[in-house]
Amino acid sequence: MGAARIVGQPVKGERTMTHTKHRAEGIRRLASGLAVHGSRILLLAAVAGLVVGCGEKGKHGASAERHLVTGVEVVTVGAGPRERIAEVVGTVRAKKIAAVASQVMGRVTSFRVSEGTRVERGAVLATIDDTAIRAQLAAAEAMVAEAEAGGEEVLRAIAQAEAGKVLAEKTYERFRMLHEEKVVTPQEFDEVEVRRTVAVKEYERALNRRAQLTAKTAQAKAQADAARAMLSYTLVTAPFAGIVTEKKVDAGSMAVPGVPIVVLEDTRLYHIEASLPETYLDTLKVGSRVRIVLDGGAGRELDGTVSEVVPVVDPASRTFTVKVDLPRGAELRTGMFGRVLFPVGTDTILVVPRRAISHVGGYDAVYTVTADNVARLVMVTTGKAFGDGVEILSGIEPGARVAISPLEKLVDGARVEVGK
Repeated sequence: MGAARIVGQPVKGERTMTHTKHRAEGIRRLASGLAVHGSRILLLAAVAGLVVGCGEKGKHGASAERHLVTGVEVVTVGAGPRERIAEVVGTVRAKKIAAVASQVMGRVTSFRVSEGTRVERGAVLATIDDTAIRAQLAAAEAMVAEAEAGGEEVLRAIAQAEAGKVLAEKTYERFRMLHEEKVVTPQEFDEVEVRRTVAVKEYERALNRRAQLTAKTAQAKAQADAARAMLSYTLVTAPFAGIVTEKKVDAGSMAVPGVPIVVLEDTRLYHIEASLPETYLDTLKVGSRVRIVLDGGAGRELDGTVSEVVPVVDPASRTFTVKVDLPRGAELRTGMFGRVLFPVGTDTILVVPRRAISHVGGYDAVYTVTADNVARLVMVTTGKAFGDGVEILSGIEPGARVAISPLEKLVDGARVEVGK
């Protein structure tokens, strides 16, 4: 009985342990609850701080005065007629370009120029082996000498034959009269007549030999002249004054007639060749004045005159070729890139001064001034430039007031005091 205990009622030591356990559990729950409530309190405090801060900031922004810019220069933009300019690209070329080739076949023995060498007309560019041609010339000159030597002998034979013919004719006349008087026999007269006939034939043969010798001499001289011409062709010369732009072979190569070995161009006269759409076929005529912009010459502009309009349209590209003469002394080079600009009508466009354009984040913009003198930054789309003006394709309308100075002081929303 003493060892027994009532169920549900702890003994003294057990009751103390249970109480301690419950107390620890309560403390843990309280700590957890305080942590949660603390976090919520901190979060609410942060949000409240942000709200209060934003409210204070808005209150200060609303109450702050806008920046004032004085002495602002403005222009009123208006639309007006402007000449419409078409633009096509072209290539500069020398008006006179020669692909110089040898007129005889042979080995190139020397080159006296290089690319970039300036030469005068008749200057020797290259030499061709002339050994065989000199041998031909020597043979032709020997034939001429032989023919001329035979000419003296032929002249002596002609003189001798002529004298024999004259004597035979005189003898024939005397014997003819004696024969009529019956002084000589018919046989004697026949012999004299035969001698006269032989003398005439000899004289004719002598004349024929002279004609043959004359032809032979002429032929020999012609062959000698041809050999001299061929010999001169072994010197490849410049057909005009200019500059060597390309050397196609080197010394030791075989030169073939008709195959260029040097390209030469005249640097005094240049033109630009451009392909135009067929819609402009009736726009440009020979003599029309156009403007040329050379991108390779820092955008310099030149005045040009249309010298040739090819009337054939390319069926593949639907374009035709126009050649425009360029002024002398413009320091041009074949192959330079250029643009040909020519008028094709008029358009009504909006133009602002070039200095009114600002560049913001890679875009073009202008500062417009509202009726209550507030600057507004407006993004615009620009077009072509016209001297000191720039075409505006979109962004502002005619009648807008645009600031042109001092742009570095302006900001969007600034108050503006327009200068007088």
